[in-house]
Amino acid sequence: MRYEYSTKLREDVYSTVRATFKTAGIVNVTMVAERIRVRNLVENVALEDIEHLVLQAAQLLGAAIEFDALGNGSASPGSGFVENGDDLHQPGSMQ
Repeated sequence: MRYEYSTKLREDVYSTVRATFKTAGIVNVTMVAERIRVRNLVENVALEDIEHLVLQAAQLLGAAIEFDALGNGSASPGSGFVENGDDLHQPGSMQ
């Protein structure tokens, strides 16, 4: 884990978390961190490190958080998951 991050990256994290919390009421740490990582590729910071910064910012704001890599509980097409009545996270057939 790195301890020195640019001011630009830290500002991006805080403003993105604040905007997400304001509009959605909940911060999906994994999804927000990935958006920030892509916008700041030149920084060469690992996703896990950005997730840590996002989590800290969300906690500072008192935001509700989730860690849903699929985003809002819905599987993306081609993800290997199928909807099966009650349980969305049952692995589908990998034909």
